[in-house]
Amino acid sequence: MAAILETQNLRNTLLFFSVFMAIIIVILINWAFSTGGPAWKNGRNHMGRASIPGPRGLPIFGSLLSLSHGLAHRTLASMALSQAASIPLMAFSLGSTPAVVASDPHTAQEILTSPHFADRPIKQSAKQLMFSRAIGFAPNGPYWRLLRKIAASHLFAPKRIIAHEPGRQLDCAAMLIAIAQEQCLHGAVVLRKHLQLASLNSIMGLVFGKKYDPMHESDARELHEIVREGFELLGAFNWSDYLPWLKYFNDPYRIHERCSALVPRVKTLVKQIIEEHQSGKPSKISNDSDFVDILLCLEGEEKLQEDDMVAILWVSMYVILS
Repeated sequence: MAAILETQNLRNTLLFFSVFMAIIIVILINWAFSTGGPAWKNGRNHMGRASIPGPRGLPIFGSLLSLSHGLAHRTLASMALSQAASIPLMAFSLGSTPAVVASDPHTAQEILTSPHFADRPIKQSAKQLMFSRAIGFAPNGPYWRLLRKIAASHLFAPKRIIAHEPGRQLDCAAMLIAIAQEQCLHGAVVLRKHLQLASLNSIMGLVFGKKYDPMHESDARELHEIVREGFELLGAFNWSDYLPWLKYFNDPYRIHERCSALVPRVKTLVKQIIEEHQSGKPSKISNDSDFVDILLCLEGEEKLQEDDMVAILWVSMYVILS
């Protein structure tokens, strides 16, 4: 053993081996006595009036490997039935992330309305792509409440949505004309590109106050590439989301590298649009104002930093397009 570990001091080798085995034993003991898996260790699932049943899964991995194949909802149903936990709640582990699944609608409603579940685990890619600074993933607190207030009062107010209705109708009419023209020319239509272009123009008009000419698709190429890359990164499975220590050793899908390359492109594009709006900033906002003008006109405690505006505009565009 000393030769394998390249040391001449067997005592140090034995000490290292003893510490290693002690760590393994502790992990196994915690796993053996933790209902719900390793993420629910130390009686975490017994903190309420009744304990939450659930499968242990594997040491370290929990139920992560069980959900990596097949249909997730069927796998969860089988796990719940095997633990007699189909009603109302089951605990399980996704690596180091504790998770619960509710099979009862009243229990699910209670979870969704409880402040204890307000914060959600955020993926590494979502955090790097600034989603943690937008309303969907921002931690519960004063900043999140400010974003919710801005969204309800300014961005998604009913009057503002109604004011942009004519623009949506024009986009829809242009899409139908393009579809009819393609049908006449080729006898068949690929709907995806027409739907994507109509959605892009509608969202760009609502968020940034500008549209792309369908005859000059080069203007929209950069935006299309950014959105497509964002979709791929957010949808890619990343082991580091559930086993954080893996990010120091392995990144097979180059999530960190690709996110680091995408963020500067997003900031450059959005900041350029913000600068264009700042040069022609209106004195006050109206119902048909776009998101950029609205955010620029906010004052007092509602006023946001430029980086926060970039994150909100980017995520707003992305979420609506998705």
